[in-house]
Amino acid sequence: MVLWARMDEDMEAVVTQVEEKLGYPAIVKPANLGSSVGIGIARNRTSLETAVEEALEYASKLVIEPLIGELKEINCSVLGDTEHAEASVLEEVLKTEEILSYADKYQGSSNGGSKSSGGSKGTSGGMESTDRIIPAPVSDERTEEIQSLGVRTFKALGCGGVSRIDFMIDETNDSVYVNEINTIPGSLSFYLWEPAGKDFQTLTHDMIQLALKRQRDRERLTFSIDSNLFSLQGGGGGKGGSKGGSKK
Repeated sequence: MVLWARMDEDMEAVVTQVEEKLGYPAIVKPANLGSSVGIGIARNRTSLETAVEEALEYASKLVIEPLIGELKEINCSVLGDTEHAEASVLEEVLKTEEILSYADKYQGSSNGGSKSSGGSKGTSGGMESTDRIIPAPVSDERTEEIQSLGVRTFKALGCGGVSRIDFMIDETNDSVYVNEINTIPGSLSFYLWEPAGKDFQTLTHDMIQLALKRQRDRERLTFSIDSNLFSLQGGGGGKGGSKGGSKK
């Protein structure tokens, strides 16, 4: 559910909405932030009030969802536009807490960062330093399902260039959910394209070509018309003009 709220609103009313529509456990997020900033887990009324108060320090619009307990986080990058798009390999993002924290995303753990199937580790900052397994340890069928869902999500939202789409797998019932799309992903998600043979130079070249194509498409569109609205009003085309001749 999406909830608009203010710090000075009646907390009782906010909590009642959540309890009636969702129940516990729930996860509370500021709607306009990322990187796990301001996120809290609510298991009862007291922790819900605390989570809402903290989230409202960052935004007046909150996203509150049921918490997936047995969670596996899988990410997929998509490159292209609404006409053609391709999906990268998948990654599983590893977390040290119940949810993927800011520290998990940008500081990594002491083991040195990302892991590829070949055992290499990344050490640079940003999302590239997140602890991850590439390719994600999921079946071929699940890989194809998530890649297809990623491309469909990308096209449905009218995206262009490169994005990263984050998925959640509920391991209690094997359901897959689209969590969010990052239209300017950290490090351009180049680490998800390298295993498929698309290095950073090729990725940026493809992005430039997509941008040029988008500009050519835009130049074919009409954004204005050559018309004098005042003359239309005077000529009887507006509400004040006469229809079928004037009456005296």
